[in-house]
Amino acid sequence: MSPKSLLLPIFLLFSLCLWPALTTPAFAQDGDMTWQFSEANDPDNKGAMTARLVYGVPETDNVQVMGVCDARPSTGVKFSSMTFGADIGDLANGADAELRFSGGGFEQTLKGNVQRAAEEGLNGVHLDIEHGDKLWTAFAEKDMLDYQVPGYRAAPLKLEPGRDKIKSFIEACRTYEKAVLGDQTTSTAETGDESPELDAFNSAKELGTVAGFEAFLSNYSSGFYADLARAYIDKLNAASKPQAAAPPPPPAAPPAPAEVTTAPGPDPSCRSLSSLRSQGSSANAKLIVINKSGMYRSVMWIDFNGQPKDYGGLNTGDQMTLDTFVGHPWMIADGPGDCIEIVMPHPGTRVVTLTGPGGTVQTAPAPQKKAAPAPAPAPKKAAAPKCRSRSVLIDGKCILKSNAPGYCGPGYRVKNGKCVPGAYVPPKRSKPSGHGCPPDQSGARRSSVTTTISLGGFARLADVEPHRQRLDAA
Repeated sequence: MSPKSLLLPIFLLFSLCLWPALTTPAFAQDGDMTWQFSEANDPDNKGAMTARLVYGVPETDNVQVMGVCDARPSTGVKFSSMTFGADIGDLANGADAELRFSGGGFEQTLKGNVQRAAEEGLNGVHLDIEHGDKLWTAFAEKDMLDYQVPGYRAAPLKLEPGRDKIKSFIEACRTYEKAVLGDQTTSTAETGDESPELDAFNSAKELGTVAGFEAFLSNYSSGFYADLARAYIDKLNAASKPQAAAPPPPPAAPPAPAEVTTAPGPDPSCRSLSSLRSQGSSANAKLIVINKSGMYRSVMWIDFNGQPKDYGGLNTGDQMTLDTFVGHPWMIADGPGDCIEIVMPHPGTRVVTLTGPGGTVQTAPAPQKKAAPAPAPAPKKAAAPKCRSRSVLIDGKCILKSNAPGYCGPGYRVKNGKCVPGAYVPPKRSKPSGHGCPPDQSGARRSSVTTTISLGGFARLADVEPHRQRLDAA
């Protein structure tokens, strides 16, 4: 057998051995993979507090799982955005896909979308997972799970080495949800996915007693429902405390004005830091912090558990704008993280300026409303000129009475002090009395008489019909 004929079987055998390695995704080689968790104020995410979870080889592109959640005010705060590297065959980018998780008696299928990287990146399935989904309980309790797109190759996921990182991530995401939505938070526990743990929790919830929830915790001491059970116990204990009698109503007072401005209360001191907690609130507020202290300052949010969360630092001359809620305390700290000031947001916008090494806070005065300008006075009508006795007012001008008949021109006449169309019409004359001159039957000579007639203040000459004069026979 020739050497060339021996090479072909060797090549085929080598190819068969190499084929699984070529077709297995890079993340299958998980010897150096670790779980990584980070939480920080993300300037690329509008300054919102952001938590990230990664399973991969540090400082490389070899990543199998990527997750992120943030504290931006929106309904999306109820979900964690997760991408799992998976065998997706020739499925199109953005196509609907299912991802099935199984292992250790657990099985669940979630719906998502295919994600393909443009060049280098993670190819797999993208899922939006609610923070109350039972998958998180499995992640926190199981040592390993397998997942796959149905009909394609499965991938293993080692959970036990990163259990603390996974718990830190989901706790941070739930904290963001509670901070934004308060008591409106929901979970997939209400969607009908039944389990023994959920059945036990619902039974304790129906009883509504401390003993019922303590019995649940004796069987399920960790996980999402365990945290809810402890919260219900705290709520029941608080409700059982005797309430102080309500003070008598104040006497009737006159109604308050439409707008009342009250000065906000003083900020808490650093000595009360151990007792400070953020309270559930839906009242939005904006806090603007300006550092003029001449020293570095860090800004931290005090969360619902009383723990400070770093939101970044300010060099002298810098300023930071924070979208927050009324009832959420913020701590101003020095470089080592020691408390200098506590600042409470006010309704609307509050501007605080850090001055001096002691961290004195100055609050900018609230902007004053400008008074509405007074309405402009109505223009006064010009008084009509007064004419002398020898003149009359026509079209706002004084015209001599002798010139008035010809002032308006042919085809016009004067009416109410204005020139209007129409020929002049003389007033009717009264008939002569019985002492006038009857017509002369004897052909006596006519006499022409000229008389001056007064027409509304105008002097006009008119010819009067001549009367025949009769000689008295006497």
